[in-house]
Amino acid sequence: MKFVVSDNISHNDVQVMAQVFFHHVGFELVEDVPKEGLCLAVEKTDDGAVFAGLFRDGVMAHHAHSPPKEDGDTEAKPVASAIYRVLSEFTGYVPPWGLLTGIRPAKLITSALARGMTKEQASLDMMARYLVEPGKALLCADVAEAQGRLMTTSPEDSVSIYISIPFCPTICHYCSFSAYPVGKFGGRVGGYMTALIKEIDHLGQVTRNKFVENIYIGGGTPTALDASDLQLLLEAIHRNFNVEKTLEYTVEAGRPDTITTEKLLLMRRFGVTRLTINPQTLKQATLDKIGRAHTTGEFFKAYDAARSHGFDHINIDLILGLTDETAEDVNRTLQGITALEPNSVTVHTLAIKRASKLKEDLGNFDKTDYTVLEEMLYETSKAMKNAGLAPYYLYRQKNSPGNFENVGYSKPGFEGRYNIHMMEETRSVYAAGCGSISKLVNSSTGQIDRIVNIRDLDQYIGRIDEILAKKAVALGG
Repeated sequence: MKFVVSDNISHNDVQVMAQVFFHHVGFELVEDVPKEGLCLAVEKTDDGAVFAGLFRDGVMAHHAHSPPKEDGDTEAKPVASAIYRVLSEFTGYVPPWGLLTGIRPAKLITSALARGMTKEQASLDMMARYLVEPGKALLCADVAEAQGRLMTTSPEDSVSIYISIPFCPTICHYCSFSAYPVGKFGGRVGGYMTALIKEIDHLGQVTRNKFVENIYIGGGTPTALDASDLQLLLEAIHRNFNVEKTLEYTVEAGRPDTITTEKLLLMRRFGVTRLTINPQTLKQATLDKIGRAHTTGEFFKAYDAARSHGFDHINIDLILGLTDETAEDVNRTLQGITALEPNSVTVHTLAIKRASKLKEDLGNFDKTDYTVLEEMLYETSKAMKNAGLAPYYLYRQKNSPGNFENVGYSKPGFEGRYNIHMMEETRSVYAAGCGSISKLVNSSTGQIDRIVNIRDLDQYIGRIDEILAKKAVALGG
């Protein structure tokens, strides 16, 4: 699809809204409406109103106007509104999230609650202002309410710690993280651990007078480390942070085939309280296609082993929209997962990331239609409710069909603190490791400063002293 956009409009605002209707379609900015193909023309008048017209083969097929933005709206809203009207009329698709394209929609409800609205009033306001479907508005309201309860138990001066382990057994086709397969990069693990522990020691000094509310070891797959390296990591964390007082300590043991009795005992010994074990799906054919080198049987075995070693909080990650999966496949996965009575489940919708193998080889993978994905999300929500799990955090990705949501569900008292603080940016996150991102939140001004670590493994190892010198200035330690 081609775009003609006036100079006073953000090209990104136009493309992001158009992608809701035309996902996986290429976009090209042009100066004039071409004589062939589809073209979306968007123009803003001097008073801030927006006109959008959809042209087919040079002839206008649909058009719409939207008024200037109102108080409390973003600059993007009039643009989104005009495009929404034109493209929903053309395609017949009514996006359930309406005009919203941002990744943190629950913040709108949180803000409305802070202004004195009730949960119901805030939901209705979101529906009226942004054309959000009732189910999505109520989901946001439930999430905002759950987060509000958790925040009453989170001291305002508390911080989160994130540790990145960029190694995995294999690289999944959909993955875009800084991840390196251990088979190929195992020789770098020793150098990485030396550099990482230097940075953890540095963070220990920076946060020595702060309350560390939670610690999250993510990746990659932290349990891809062998037991001796995992012990070095856990010892460094224990040496630098008051683990006994943390309210949550998570290790992302995402690949079931990396979990052993020795590693479970180590994690218990050093105070880990929360594990995440991720099958993504219980359909073996799908696992084989997406590059996960484990079986569904290994997932159940790992889950049972973690329970038997005393882990009272286990989270399970699932992905909806994986290649060739149907709503029936998802329902079978949900039945298998809920039978385990997990404390929390995080449900992702597949996003096509630019740095992923899936993006490079998109033509060889069947893409899930957004109407099927919507059905999957609905069935998942029902299954979670029946299992006694309620939504507590929510974010959206711009590269998934229909711009659907990722939702964290939990039983009462098992909400993931790190998930909330990282996604909603409610507390500072101090991060260490390759590709990690520190977020320094100023609660009085709302300003957030980001400090991004080098993504390249060799660069991180070789330049760790330079990295720490720069971070010392930024973090004040």
